[in-house]
Amino acid sequence: MDWEEYNNRRLRKLKGRLWGWVRLVSSILTFYYPACITLTYSPSHSWHSKDISSFIDRVRAYYKRKGWRCLYFWVAELQERGAVHFHIVIFVPRGHKLPKPDRRGWWKKGFTNIMAVKHFYSYFTKYLQKCESERMRFPKGLRLFGYGGLDFIERAMYRVLWLHRRVRECLLEVLGVFLVVKKRGSVLELLVGGERVIVVVYYGIPPPLLCSPEFWSLQAG
Repeated sequence: MDWEEYNNRRLRKLKGRLWGWVRLVSSILTFYYPACITLTYSPSHSWHSKDISSFIDRVRAYYKRKGWRCLYFWVAELQERGAVHFHIVIFVPRGHKLPKPDRRGWWKKGFTNIMAVKHFYSYFTKYLQKCESERMRFPKGLRLFGYGGLDFIERAMYRVLWLHRRVRECLLEVLGVFLVVKKRGSVLELLVGGERVIVVVYYGIPPPLLCSPEFWSLQAG
């Protein structure tokens, strides 16, 4: 696999995860509003793989002290000069504002910008269009995205949205309502009516999917 194909695969995964997250969280936090944070490196600082996780840890500690729920999704991007920077959408309780992260000491490697947005999916749409049009070559080891703040049920609902549409429809037709507890490649651990079921999915061949014996025994029952 060449480098361009590898980057394209990572972007396709990011796109699927991002739109699944948008669909899920749009109906979760009624009393919160989305804010967009940009983290930029100054010329005297360089990217390190733990920078974004350190920033998120500081924000989560602040939310914990406030008693707020910390729900967020972040993506990495390259500037024209080739430097990495990050975009984070985080939800803030209505009637409150977040402090500027660089002034607070949460981001010590450069500058930050924060703004409230009404339609956060439009914010991410512009980002994805830029990534696809400019064919960004991300540094090796750079995570393109991350998210957090979902509870167990929400994470399981989120993983359902990762599945191919044909797979979701087939499982829904056979099983009814289900959640995805774990996903490891083609192996899914589902929660169906309080019971856990292991399913192995094969793509690209008729029928739409083949599953483990446990799945078909449940279907027959």
